[in-house]
Amino acid sequence: MLKLLSPSSPAASPFLRALGSLTGFTRRNPNLVRRSFFCSDAKNGDGVVEIEFKGLGNEAEAESKSSSSSAIIPTNLNPEDYVKVLALPLLHRPLFPGFYMPIYVKDPKLLAALQESRHRQVPYAGAFLVKDEPGTDPSSETENSIPDLKGKELFDRLHEVGTLAQISSIQGDQVVLIGHRRLQITEMVDEDPMTVKVDHLKDKPYDKDDDVIKATSYEVISTLRDVLETSVLWRDHAQTYTQHISDFNFTRIADFGAAISGANKLQCQKVLEELDVHERLKLTLELVKKEIEISKIQASLMKKMEEKMLSEQRRKLLNEQLKAIKKELGLETDDRTALCEKFRERLEPNREKCPPNVLQLIEEELSKMQLLDASSSEFNVTRNYLDWLISLPWGNYSDENFDVLRAQKVLDEDHYGLTEVKERILEFIAVGKLRGMSEGKIICLAGPPGVGKTSIGRSIAHALNRNFFRFSVGGLTDAAEIKGHRRTYVGAMPGKMVQCLKTVGTANPLVLIDEIDKLGRGHAGHPASALLELLDPEQNANFLDHYLDVPIDLSKVLFVCTANVVHMIPTPLLDRMEVVSIAGYITDDKIHIAREYLEKTTREACGIEPEQVEVTDAALLALIENYCREAGVRNLQQHIERIYRKIALQLVRQGAANEPAVGDKIQSLSDEHAVVEVADSDEHVVGSEVRRDTGNISQSEATKTVEKVLVDSSNLPDFVGKPVFHAEHIYEQTPVGVVMGLAWTAMGGCPLYIETTQVEEAHGKGALQVTGQLGDVMRESAHIAHTVARSILLGKEPDNAFFADSKLHLHIPAGAIPKDGPSAGCTMITSMLSLAMKKPVNKDLAMTGEVTLTGRILPIGGVKEKTIAARRGGVKTIIFPSANKRDYEELTPNVKEGLDVHFVDDYSQIFNLAFGDHEN
Repeated sequence: MLKLLSPSSPAASPFLRALGSLTGFTRRNPNLVRRSFFCSDAKNGDGVVEIEFKGLGNEAEAESKSSSSSAIIPTNLNPEDYVKVLALPLLHRPLFPGFYMPIYVKDPKLLAALQESRHRQVPYAGAFLVKDEPGTDPSSETENSIPDLKGKELFDRLHEVGTLAQISSIQGDQVVLIGHRRLQITEMVDEDPMTVKVDHLKDKPYDKDDDVIKATSYEVISTLRDVLETSVLWRDHAQTYTQHISDFNFTRIADFGAAISGANKLQCQKVLEELDVHERLKLTLELVKKEIEISKIQASLMKKMEEKMLSEQRRKLLNEQLKAIKKELGLETDDRTALCEKFRERLEPNREKCPPNVLQLIEEELSKMQLLDASSSEFNVTRNYLDWLISLPWGNYSDENFDVLRAQKVLDEDHYGLTEVKERILEFIAVGKLRGMSEGKIICLAGPPGVGKTSIGRSIAHALNRNFFRFSVGGLTDAAEIKGHRRTYVGAMPGKMVQCLKTVGTANPLVLIDEIDKLGRGHAGHPASALLELLDPEQNANFLDHYLDVPIDLSKVLFVCTANVVHMIPTPLLDRMEVVSIAGYITDDKIHIAREYLEKTTREACGIEPEQVEVTDAALLALIENYCREAGVRNLQQHIERIYRKIALQLVRQGAANEPAVGDKIQSLSDEHAVVEVADSDEHVVGSEVRRDTGNISQSEATKTVEKVLVDSSNLPDFVGKPVFHAEHIYEQTPVGVVMGLAWTAMGGCPLYIETTQVEEAHGKGALQVTGQLGDVMRESAHIAHTVARSILLGKEPDNAFFADSKLHLHIPAGAIPKDGPSAGCTMITSMLSLAMKKPVNKDLAMTGEVTLTGRILPIGGVKEKTIAARRGGVKTIIFPSANKRDYEELTPNVKEGLDVHFVDDYSQIFNLAFGDHEN
């Protein structure tokens, strides 16, 4: 039989009454709802009794009185009868008598055995702490590692002393245990599930009236009381434990203190294994003393944090009060007023140059900002808007250079050739000098890649003494990049032009708009349309950016645009620009550029002295002819850099081969110097000895200087690899039906062979087949040429029915390259007539020109590029349309040197030149 004892009962222990006073545990609380578990003492053999109290006022008291018999429940369970129990492994902490412990059982066999035991009214098992695996971190183990232990391995890992636990409930794989008494494993009975034989341990006899035991227990109680006053968590533990335990004695006090302490599992296991009550009390006292120290440290930290927070709040409050006082006294202004004053200070130097409408707008925005809350989004928008307005160089112009001679010198220092571009810039300067002021212009530099379009823009800015700003519009798809975003959008910014003016700080910079022929078009507008206003001299004096929403004068800005292909620029935009063509460089130009510019800069970049390397003219010529035939010099620069990098590596390797000998010499000198110092010789003698030997080292280094590296045409492939290009002449002697034409590409000009052959011959089988990736325009030219050639042959040889009875195949080599354009018409006619009359044309002859059905020759484009390509291909005679005579005469003499050029209006003239009585 087991009776319930309340903390207010006289029979309760002093510790129970102390805990009751701290936790509020009293039977007089009408609203208390609790469920209590009581663990019986081992001597009387009683089991566990569950009693539930519900405080519902007077009715509950009456009900409890009427059912007072439920407080005394007979039990016949005797835990000592269980000598074989299931072994439950505990990983984190041991289970103490009188305490709950929920565990998770992952082993299905063990869980089934526990359920079966509970159903057979044998709800007991043994709970044993698992030992840490040797050589591992105890904190790294998890419950997932327990199911991996089986049989003998699990038995060896269990501590011998554990707790007899009653199985209170099983929900899923969660098992709630209640500790009863101490057990000790004697042997293993079964491996799966683990079943062991146990002995029930009893405490060693002790004298309850022993003063030492009483004093120790009272000290434990006093320490626990102090901890309970500071720790809410401990207070909850105490309230739960007083509900479970009916009698508090010395052993219960020791178990209670150890169980609720924060000690590690080994210290708790040591308390569980101790059977001497006095020793157990001392171990528990050590643990609770540590807890009280930890509680004190925690309280101290909390106090410091509270003091710090109070101090910061107090400081913040005092600062706000100080600001308010200073503001009332006029000693200090708030952030908005100070910001407005800064904006006015920045505006003051340019106030006189700033347009009146802009000044009025700035003042309105400043007044508006003073009324806005500093934390509002509108305040930040207004502040950014004012910052952009005030940052623009309203009326600030840089002093321009009107010295034509100085500008000519600057342009010649940076670039070789480009006569037409330089002449146009000098004209611009001359007009500005005569007028006393300069206006903005829009110039478009068109030419193949690598001819210096972008770099000449920087040189022009230097020559004019203007600030330089470059931005590329290649692939640009958003018109807002040019015109800016509306201020209503989050993250709105002005367009590129406004950003340019803020960056350069002047209103007359040189703006280079790169890759204008590669503008994109997206869902956010067409940038080419946005550029119309920017590049129109009649409109850009009042350019309106969407972000600023005030007119900006861009009439003094010099715009220089660059493009590779002019016809890809939209026509309305191209109409606003003055196009200056840059055709490219011939071989002589490239050699000069390589000598005067590229080789010098590359040598300095690689750290090579001029006397250490020599690149011959033959090597440069071979490099240009066989590796770098492009119109520009970018590829040439890359190859020269490649040559000098290999030279640098060669020089370093040669130098490294000589360094060890010098190092050994210096080491021997240092050793000799040390020996002399040890011998206490004359310091002056030693110094002169070292200086004399050092001079010998310098002489030896001079004799071992690295040999000069010579780059010639013979060893050029060692530096840049095998040649990329070969001779333009595919044929030593031009065969029948093959004629050289001239083509224009974005990379410059190039020779283009046209080949015609006879596929089959039969009466009335006249036809034409064309190959070589020809475009629609070029296919039409081939059919026109076939018709014209047939007409000419009929006039020259009426009896020749070649075209009527022959199926012809016309091919233009390099079939992987798309080709299109009308300028190959006369070349196709000549190729077909050569095949029909079985007469080859001169191998040094090239021609270009569009032909009509009546045989008229129409003008073509790219005269300079085609002329350069003809010279590079070793052509001596060129046939151009008469309408292109002026274009040819504008070429420089070095381009026209050594060429015999004929200008024709009708194909009959070409026929006489190609098939006349001259040596083929």
